[in-house]
Amino acid sequence: MRFNRSDLVGIIFAIVAPIGAMWLILTAFELWDYHDTPMLGAVLGGAAVHIALLAGVIGAFSRFIRSWDWLVGLGISLLACILTVIALQQIDQGDSIFANILKLVSVLIFLAINLNIVIQFVKNGIDPILVRRASVSEE
Repeated sequence: MRFNRSDLVGIIFAIVAPIGAMWLILTAFELWDYHDTPMLGAVLGGAAVHIALLAGVIGAFSRFIRSWDWLVGLGISLLACILTVIALQQIDQGDSIFANILKLVSVLIFLAINLNIVIQFVKNGIDPILVRRASVSEE
């Protein structure tokens, strides 16, 4: 299989995503202090497999994503919401109405990112295959 320039984003994502996701798991569940216990290995071992599989699938199919502007914009918006919620939690306002609204907005943005990826995958990856098969079967 030859790699194209369009595959570079997927390759970078497949390398960086597991590292970032493991850091996110360690930080979210505050597992930094469990370095001498079997809990850390169990949690990270199971999470590492799922994250590696997900990153591999995303890396392999990223060539079907043609419009990165929406994904980058939504990703930046999601990151801004997350950082704002973390900042609110640091000043003991993590349960305020504003923080709860930001959490819901973050979930909706995450769903929008996933929907955008699925739509682009179907439009740019699956639909051309189906159209090609239909044209071959009609001949």
